[in-house]
Amino acid sequence: MKDILQGVVFVGLFLIPFLPVYVEDSFFFPFITGKNFGFRIIVEIIFASWVLLALYDEKYRPKFSWILASFAAFLGVMALANAFGQYPLQSFWSNFERMDGYVTLVHLFLFVIVAGSVLTTMKLWTYFFHTTLIVALLVAFHGLGQYFGVIAGPDSSRIRIDSRLGNAAYMAVYMLFHIFIAFWLLVRSKVRLHQVLYILAAAVMAIALLYTGTRGTFIGLVGGTAVAIGYIAIFGRAYPQLRKGAVIACATLAILAGGFWMVKDEDFVQNNLALARIANIDLGRDLIVRGTIWGMAWEGVKERPLLGWGQSNFNFVFNEQYDPSLYAAEAWFDRTHNIVLDWLIAGGVLGLLTYFSILLAALYYLFVQPLLRKEDPQFNVLERGVLIGLLAGYLIHNLVVFDNIISYIFYGSILALIHAHVSTKIARVENFKISPQIVSQFAVPVMLIAAGAAVYFLNAPGMGASSDIIDAMSADTVKGRLEEFHSALSRNSFAQQEIVEQLAQQAMNIARNQNISEEERKAIIQRAELELLRLAETKPGDARIHAFLGSFYRAIGAYPQAREQAAIARTFSPKKQTIIIEQGLIELQLGDTAKATEFFKEAFELDERNTNARIFYASLLANAGDVEGMRELISEEYFPRFAQNDFALTMVDQSGNKELLLEMFKERVSANPDVAQNHASLAYIYYQMDQIKEAIAVLEGAAEKIPAFEPTAQCIIGNLEKGTAPDEGC
Repeated sequence: MKDILQGVVFVGLFLIPFLPVYVEDSFFFPFITGKNFGFRIIVEIIFASWVLLALYDEKYRPKFSWILASFAAFLGVMALANAFGQYPLQSFWSNFERMDGYVTLVHLFLFVIVAGSVLTTMKLWTYFFHTTLIVALLVAFHGLGQYFGVIAGPDSSRIRIDSRLGNAAYMAVYMLFHIFIAFWLLVRSKVRLHQVLYILAAAVMAIALLYTGTRGTFIGLVGGTAVAIGYIAIFGRAYPQLRKGAVIACATLAILAGGFWMVKDEDFVQNNLALARIANIDLGRDLIVRGTIWGMAWEGVKERPLLGWGQSNFNFVFNEQYDPSLYAAEAWFDRTHNIVLDWLIAGGVLGLLTYFSILLAALYYLFVQPLLRKEDPQFNVLERGVLIGLLAGYLIHNLVVFDNIISYIFYGSILALIHAHVSTKIARVENFKISPQIVSQFAVPVMLIAAGAAVYFLNAPGMGASSDIIDAMSADTVKGRLEEFHSALSRNSFAQQEIVEQLAQQAMNIARNQNISEEERKAIIQRAELELLRLAETKPGDARIHAFLGSFYRAIGAYPQAREQAAIARTFSPKKQTIIIEQGLIELQLGDTAKATEFFKEAFELDERNTNARIFYASLLANAGDVEGMRELISEEYFPRFAQNDFALTMVDQSGNKELLLEMFKERVSANPDVAQNHASLAYIYYQMDQIKEAIAVLEGAAEKIPAFEPTAQCIIGNLEKGTAPDEGC
């Protein structure tokens, strides 16, 4: 039994490095959900097996380190923060898109305990890191294949590679960890060939990181490398050659950075997308959006300073504190993109302090303890330098991004490595005696049942629901879609909001499809409405849900209900222009043009750089006959976008202003000369203005430019010359 348990634990631990290549296409958010469910299931199995193994053999029992103690304290604080936060359900479970709630933190803690208790020798850690390094190289080559067009498929990208991670930033931090893992193996190796291979591996992954275009992580790599080299240069007295090399490397790094800065404007740099993103870093410009979000987050911190809002609840702060200058940014931010503010929002000051206590504990063992106790160091100065550099690079990365399951796994791996080599025995745990018969006859069956229950109840509902969503969106019939959505909802998973939003989106599309029977349209609309209202009731205060409800009601023509929901959304996010514009569109449908104009004007005046709001406002001014007011808003700079906007075109058409309509279609023809409909519409407006010669000239020009349109153009020309309706018989 002991050998079986040992095998299960080791197999599970060595399966975890393969998770980055796992993509479950049958799940909603396939790059996220498959990896997360895989990690949770593996951890649940190996933790149960490890508990039994530790009962059989005291050498596998947990030991003490301040890393585990601080991690446990962090979990305790976050349990309270989540329980008393804005929306505990989301805090504990998160959603399919992120899957990083409290459940993930607990699984990460269990992973650190197991890995730190079982991988207790440098030999085992070397095997583990070689395994994950090989997988990382495969991921890097796959990503580079994307960039250079070697790998085709739905995940291909020649701009920012993401390989099997689904997100360039996730790919970048994965590469960051493994570059330093390669360095760690390098400084431990005494075989020249192996050292060369580690350097080549690090170089390949550094290139892959560069082509992710993730500037914060690239700066993290440079900063972490500088920290590692600097540490070795200062403290590496026992390695004079390497110390000398570190000094040379520091100088080389500075020269390379300076050289790159000098040539950053050259064509060979600017014409390379990856190099250009690095060369064009401008903190004042690039951090404008993040800086605004950080300011909003700080206001949220001041509201709940001690324990914060709970994990995954930044969206409440984002909506409440919304700054209109973010009109062009992502509509619904759920992260601050800064590790300090993320944990201040999630767990308040206590959450932040306990989170960073984990990092400080690791740095204590790597930096402080070797200075205090020089005898029998657990890591040599080279290993410490690399690990400190890795932690520094990871911290720099997290100042502008946020964690995900991949970064958590490898941060946990580094914590487990340090814990395994600095931890001390706990006498009571070490000396605890239990009969092997009791373990076999009682503990084993109990743990098997507990592990099975954990695997099923913690994962099966979510896995089933994520699969149901995909089946629902690919179903051929409305009935089939409803059945799959019903299945997803009935599982009572943690992702009800995502399921309901997808159901509502499908219902809105079907509501507009007149080829589907009234009965079927009514069935899916009613179910979507029911679930949206239920969601709004169970998650109070979420502007997104009410805004979604408003859009849903407007799509199905229930305008009074749409007005009510948009107004509720507005109370939770008073300055969000998308909600205000939605209110304007609803009023327009209700026939209150004056009220709609007020809303569009308000949205525009919140930030006059908002071109979308400007066009909506100007369109209604034109519709009301106030062309002078419209012209003040739509100068030459904005007219091309105004002319291309279908809403603006409809409003101008309704106003009967043929001159303005003519001007708009001239712009459309100029911008898209290959679109036959633009020429035909322009000719028709000339016809309406009784300018037949001009209409014929437009059609003749279109026939010459678009050969496929020539027969139709000649038909219309013939009708115009005969004085009949332009489209008669054409």
